[in-house]
Amino acid sequence: MMILPIDSSRPLLLLSTPSPQFKDRANGVPATERDTGAPLMEATLALPTENGAPQVLRVSIPAPGVPDGLAMGQMVKATGLTFLTGEKNGRTWQIFRAAALTPGK
Repeated sequence: MMILPIDSSRPLLLLSTPSPQFKDRANGVPATERDTGAPLMEATLALPTENGAPQVLRVSIPAPGVPDGLAMGQMVKATGLTFLTGEKNGRTWQIFRAAALTPGK
């Protein structure tokens, strides 16, 4: 597994309000953080890039790290934003994780 930190000082545009993430959506089984057991939320964020084309990120955040009242179109900061990639059973996987979202300016 490889973990790459992303500059968390950059403002991000919230493209979707955070919603619960599911391990098994059909049966309503919520996804939880391995270490703490906290339910996971997912939000879609836009990261501005140097060439002007934003990168869209689907980010998993533990529910305690998501403040109430976040709205689509709001600028936020993602604390502890990382990109994780690895391989399991011959299949490559990639995810973005953050410890928390905070309203930005």
